[in-house]
Amino acid sequence: MWKHINGWDKCRDCWLAYEKGLQHENSLRCYKVGIPISSLNVPVEVFIDEIKKKGYVAKYGYFPFPVSLVSRGVIILYFESKEKMISAVNELRNFVKEPNIREKLFFNTFVNVDWMGGINYRRGCPEYDKKFGDWRKWGNPH
Repeated sequence: MWKHINGWDKCRDCWLAYEKGLQHENSLRCYKVGIPISSLNVPVEVFIDEIKKKGYVAKYGYFPFPVSLVSRGVIILYFESKEKMISAVNELRNFVKEPNIREKLFFNTFVNVDWMGGINYRRGCPEYDKKFGDWRKWGNPH
């Protein structure tokens, strides 16, 4: 389902640690930006070209039925710091409008995100919250 842009090499070690019940340091340095495809002000291809031009690490995919009834899909960008994430959000915000309330509720419920305009964000994978607590309360990376 996912198409990758400028690959992210940190997930494997992090996920292997998660499966052992350990929180890998990579998750503490993982800041994810989610942009619902339906929230783009431009065609997906134009936005993907912009991501490539800026050298961002990302993946995107379209959701299958029945999730597609709530959200067409999402573009996820990965950053190693909150500062880099916020800088990217500021660079990309003109490409994005507010998602509809149903789609926003979907991401809030199933991905546990915060929002900056039409762009959502979090740290680590949503599954981590069940084992390690809400991502907003995680400590800082060492």
